[in-house]
Amino acid sequence: MGRLAFLLAAGISLFGALIHFAAPLLGPEWYAFLQAPPGVVASARAGTWFAPAGAAVIGALMFVCCLYALAGAGRLHWLPFAQMAQGTIAAVCLLRGLLVVPYLYKFPERMWTFDVIASLIWVAAGIAFMVGIMIASVSSDTQASSV
Repeated sequence: MGRLAFLLAAGISLFGALIHFAAPLLGPEWYAFLQAPPGVVASARAGTWFAPAGAAVIGALMFVCCLYALAGAGRLHWLPFAQMAQGTIAAVCLLRGLLVVPYLYKFPERMWTFDVIASLIWVAAGIAFMVGIMIASVSSDTQASSV
């Protein structure tokens, strides 16, 4: 179950990385669809470096999340600070996903279906990381006590 949870988190992270890497190729409309801030969309329309550089950085961060999820699933043998990074990633994903809640109450007219779905996906990734961590922790405690 822990391996499956980490693989789910890896899939979500990889998908997020790919859509960010694709954004500069697909143009300003893609940035707008992904709810990028107006300054980023304006940068994409103007052809400046800000939008593609930001998309590349976010895509790279999401790809690193994918690598740490794969490490948790046992698909990669070693990454530095894996448990600490996985815990941090879980917390960031959960916080990002839950950010929609106050906005739903404060600014419901500004919320799109996309915002809610994206937040649910972030929560799913955070829960997947958290479940993977908890199951890995329980299994390592069980192995340590049987030695």
